[in-house]
Amino acid sequence: MSGEHSVVYGAPAIAIAIKLYSHIHYAPVKGSELIAEFVGIKVHSNHPIAKLSPLVSFLDRQFQKFIDGSIKVENILNSPVQLVLYVLASQLPAKSLSAHFNGDSELPIGSGMGSSASMIAAAVLLVEAINNKPSSSEQRYQLVKHCERLQHGKGSLIDAATVILGGSVQVQRQNVKQLTLRLQHNWYWLFTGTPQCSTGECVSYVAQQHSSDTKLWNEFAEVTAQMTQQLTNNHDPSEAIVANQALLEHIGVVSERVKAIIKQLKMRGAVAKIAGAGSYIGDSCGLLLVYAKDTTGEQLFAGFNMKWGAVEQDLKGARVII
Repeated sequence: MSGEHSVVYGAPAIAIAIKLYSHIHYAPVKGSELIAEFVGIKVHSNHPIAKLSPLVSFLDRQFQKFIDGSIKVENILNSPVQLVLYVLASQLPAKSLSAHFNGDSELPIGSGMGSSASMIAAAVLLVEAINNKPSSSEQRYQLVKHCERLQHGKGSLIDAATVILGGSVQVQRQNVKQLTLRLQHNWYWLFTGTPQCSTGECVSYVAQQHSSDTKLWNEFAEVTAQMTQQLTNNHDPSEAIVANQALLEHIGVVSERVKAIIKQLKMRGAVAKIAGAGSYIGDSCGLLLVYAKDTTGEQLFAGFNMKWGAVEQDLKGARVII
């Protein structure tokens, strides 16, 4: 909702969970291999169980190389499926890894909608069910964050806490607070296309350009506070959305094409902002969050030829379905 990028520098961020889900199904099999099948990233692979523990150690070393500055964030992982393998191999006993793990996500990959955190959260809950050892919500989102660092490098708790807790969440530094925000029926998402850079790359780019600009991050914090107040009081949040988007354009994560889309939406009676990291290269910036007080989605997005949907809040968070 608000606070992307600035949350890395101590400003608050707010986010909501929506009714688009990631799933992992578990079926034990005989043998000494883990079978991973993930539809969204087109992965179907077999992994000898004996090699999974070394994979965990390898990825930990890769992350340390990133921290030391010897590799870029996009080089930590060889494949997105390694995120899930990392969770499973680091948390499950070897006997439970002889299984078919089948995953899929309703979230567009690389859209800024938290697809990686969502899939990791599904894996975390699955691990608890297999081990029969429930964890607290805080333990869960801390584990999601720990695993997701391999994808994003220097990230925050915001995606992790939101997918675990559901509803609406505020994160500032290491403090997580559940909010009572409930969105009305005039919010939409529009997928502008997969960004050409990852969230981690975009965060690194912004850090290089603006990390020491305290005034900028204070402005982000003020806008987030304004949006939180407007949403809490069921007031029109348009002013805060426009101000937030202007700051995101200032830090260089909104393409000219997406700026033009936002202007077109304004002519149709809506305001919009990117949701997520955006992108500093290419034409696509992932997800747009769109608010339109008196205009339907069909009217807003006519002729756009892009995926869109109404924003529906999920209030339950990550869970096991049997």
